[in-house]
Amino acid sequence: MFQLVHRDGLARIGELTVGKRKLKTPTILPVIHPFKPEPWLSEVKKLKIDGIITNSYILKKGDYRKDRNLHDYLNFDGIIMTDSGTFQEHMYGDIETGNREMIEFQTSIGSDIVTIRDVFSEIDHSREEVQRGMETTYERGKEASLISQSYLALPVQGGLFPDLRVKSAELMQSIGGEYYPIGGIVPLMERYRYSDVIEIILRSKQGLRSSSVVHAFGAGHPMFFPLLFLAGVDVVDSSAYIKYAREDRIIVDTGTIELKEIAEELPPSPYFDGISLGELKQMKDDERRDIIAKHNLYFTVKEISKVREEIRQENLWNYAEYRSRSHPLLLEAYRRLLTFYDFIEKYESKSKKSPVFYTGPETLERPLIKRFIAKESVSGNFKKEIRKPYSYFLDKPEEAVETPFGNISLFLDETYPVAQSLFPGEYYEKDFDIEKFTRPEWDRYLKLKIDYIFKYQFGKGLFEIIPMENIELLRSKNTGKIRNVLTNGQIILSLRASDGLFSINLNSSRLLHDNFPYPSHRVVIDGEVTEFVKEGRNVFSKFIRDADDGIRPGDEVIIVDENDILIAYGRTLMNKKEMLEFKQGMAIKNRIKSKE
Repeated sequence: MFQLVHRDGLARIGELTVGKRKLKTPTILPVIHPFKPEPWLSEVKKLKIDGIITNSYILKKGDYRKDRNLHDYLNFDGIIMTDSGTFQEHMYGDIETGNREMIEFQTSIGSDIVTIRDVFSEIDHSREEVQRGMETTYERGKEASLISQSYLALPVQGGLFPDLRVKSAELMQSIGGEYYPIGGIVPLMERYRYSDVIEIILRSKQGLRSSSVVHAFGAGHPMFFPLLFLAGVDVVDSSAYIKYAREDRIIVDTGTIELKEIAEELPPSPYFDGISLGELKQMKDDERRDIIAKHNLYFTVKEISKVREEIRQENLWNYAEYRSRSHPLLLEAYRRLLTFYDFIEKYESKSKKSPVFYTGPETLERPLIKRFIAKESVSGNFKKEIRKPYSYFLDKPEEAVETPFGNISLFLDETYPVAQSLFPGEYYEKDFDIEKFTRPEWDRYLKLKIDYIFKYQFGKGLFEIIPMENIELLRSKNTGKIRNVLTNGQIILSLRASDGLFSINLNSSRLLHDNFPYPSHRVVIDGEVTEFVKEGRNVFSKFIRDADDGIRPGDEVIIVDENDILIAYGRTLMNKKEMLEFKQGMAIKNRIKSKE
């Protein structure tokens, strides 16, 4: 079973459990030759990699005993995925062993993830050829599901035809399971056709459940990782670390460099410590290959760890955009990804932990930014300010201001992404007249501000629910900024300094429940867990029965039972589609306190 732990849009940190073994994603499965596992398997253990992939066709062809457990043979207790010979067929032509035989063999040797014999789609295949292969792959998947109880990898094919990729994904998903490698992309990777790979990944994801584990077969170059994982890939595999080493190619963050082209010094790496450039060049071929391959594997794993951290910090868009500028074809791929706005937007929150850093026009095309501009930008000529916060420097507090995001109401000048961004030529001024915000005439402005933010966040003005004169504001003594919104002496909303949006409490959850029709801002849970949720337990996806279509990750929501009785309130980790499709893991962080 697969569960979501952290996320940044489509990118996610997850945990896949197969039997007693676990795999933390995103991750790489290094390709290990089953009859030549060392020294690479020792490096895998040293680098604490959770899984590997090896080839069952090579094992079978080499007369490997069916009754011998693969984990014992390799002395590896992590997850082992086995390929089925499809790539060998792609490289060398027809192979003798059929789908049933390969499935039974993989199952018998204790493979954790068993791969069916899919039909590889070549770049130059016609639509008819691709469709035939896709349908054959589907039939083989159905056959595998009937003859094996193992955890199956069901590859998605479809060549370069977008509609066939979606169709193949839908067909393979109908078989069951949750692990879907995306096949046929190695030839594209070899030709640097990264934009086509991104298109294939996203088309495939459109046809899969959001809870599916997506594996990009053979897409293991570190410089492509930020974009791959931003597009929602969970697992990659690669033998590039050793293949490049055989050609004296060293992996770095911008691609690879040939050893013979290095004139100054080796890239920083624990595997190059104590070795001079001249010494490495003079080594015997096998010795030099092993050192470079170990570095390549280390660097690959290091980049995986870097991407995970960027996901945790909700900074992957910044990182991927920055890294895409290291190669023109990566930038082309990033631009292709941005064309999938309608799909990606549903997985994007209204704000993130990290600010927006402008690196080029593509920044304004990010789904979160594009959605904000489409919703909040207004026409007209307004004063341009390059100092932040804008409202502290403008004399007319109810006007709009020209920003890099368009002409935006001044009421949103502290709301994400307006305040939490940095563009060339912008400056944040600290020497402003704070006293201005504490004058009585600004009280009305601040009340209008909270009404505007409430409408932006929830779709209806606060003053449509509570008269303005019944609203009080609790403000910071140091800055004059709004901290809490009160009515009748009771706090109903807290304005987060981090993103300029409201956190709700029990009082405001009642307001939402009473003033917004079902199913607005609601998540409906199974009756059997309502008592636990009332006590403050988090809400898990398997107990969710329905939700508002408009919910996005990070939204403030109210939690109700199937009779629309208010149970609790919290902040979402998932959108509606994910809530209904994941069968494991937390979907809502419950913030109700048991004493409430």
